[in-house]
Amino acid sequence: MNRPELWIAAAAAAPLLSYFLGRLNRWAGLLAGAALFILSSLMLSREISAGAPYAALALWTAAALAHSVYLNGRAGSAPDRTRLEGALGRAAALEKELSDIKAETRQNAAGEKKSLAVYSAVKLLSETVEIQSAAKQLGKYLADYFETDEAALYMAEGSSGELELFAQAPKGASLPGLPELFAKTGGFPGQVTEVSGLVLAPVAAGGEPLGLVVLRAGTGGGAESAARFASEIAYALKRVMLFRQVEWLSLTDGLTGLWRRNALDEKVREEIRRASAFKTTMGFMIADIDHFKRLNDTYGHQFGDAVLRRVAQLLKAGVYETDFVGRYGGEEFGIVLPRADSAGLLRKAETMRARIEAETFSQGLEKVRLTISIGIAHFPRDGRTPEELIAGADKALYAAKESGRNKVVDFVAI
Repeated sequence: MNRPELWIAAAAAAPLLSYFLGRLNRWAGLLAGAALFILSSLMLSREISAGAPYAALALWTAAALAHSVYLNGRAGSAPDRTRLEGALGRAAALEKELSDIKAETRQNAAGEKKSLAVYSAVKLLSETVEIQSAAKQLGKYLADYFETDEAALYMAEGSSGELELFAQAPKGASLPGLPELFAKTGGFPGQVTEVSGLVLAPVAAGGEPLGLVVLRAGTGGGAESAARFASEIAYALKRVMLFRQVEWLSLTDGLTGLWRRNALDEKVREEIRRASAFKTTMGFMIADIDHFKRLNDTYGHQFGDAVLRRVAQLLKAGVYETDFVGRYGGEEFGIVLPRADSAGLLRKAETMRARIEAETFSQGLEKVRLTISIGIAHFPRDGRTPEELIAGADKALYAAKESGRNKVVDFVAI
């Protein structure tokens, strides 16, 4: 079969043979394509004279063969990765820069959170007049600053310097007690100390110990962070201590150290509200030193003041810690006894009267003895309001005085 159309097609297909075979070896593909074209040309030479059509076909085929060789040459060579590697390098640099920015942002955010927490703590301590509510809010700032629920702030209490818990983060109660810690540190630490897995950072202003920051070790920035917080709040905490001292002085009697009349009245109201709410009882006493004016006139006011201080000590020693002893006025003392029953109230009053009667007060070489009279009233038996209860005890005291002094009289017996 020697049809010209087939050989023309074969000649035209020579570049395709060259390309596909050149995928394996470009030179073998070129030879195969050229051979097919030459064979086709020979087969067509008998029927097609040389002329423009054939020359065009030959030119097209030669160009196509050259192009297939070029394409196969590029496919067989290693790709140029220079630009790709450059792009990847720039992408890695941008990723690192972004990572650094994120880390710096997190660090700045953490620093800003700490700064806000300590600023809020200082502002709170510097402005508050409600110490108890401030202590609760301060616990939240401790947790925010140290980023842990195991942190607490202790504050020195009055002139004794004993530490009491002032504020704590939600889980601060899980921290060991101070006696246990001080047994290991030898007392109040003079500098930041780590003991028993805790960081202790003293709070001081002008060399005066004010309190102690306690933090679980390994959290919240550790010793450095605790020391910084203690330093920041020192003078604000000093202000709180001074405020508490002023408040305490306003409520206590400077001579005896007992509560003043206004604090005593408030305590009566508070205990009546509590007793009413919980359906319990309470007692109230008014104790008066017999012939105190004669004592002052005979031995002088300095001795009278000493007697008042000692009687206050004896009365306070004769009641429970939950009872409330105050100076009612002059040589009179008021005592609030929560949950006391009437019989127990009478026995306690009689015990206090007898103890003071047995006490010896010294004035130079002279020994002085004195007595007290006590009137008692009971809630709710003798009154359901503070005014009724106090008036009942006062009437009972008046009856004790009128019947000879050195007596305990219950309002119900009048």
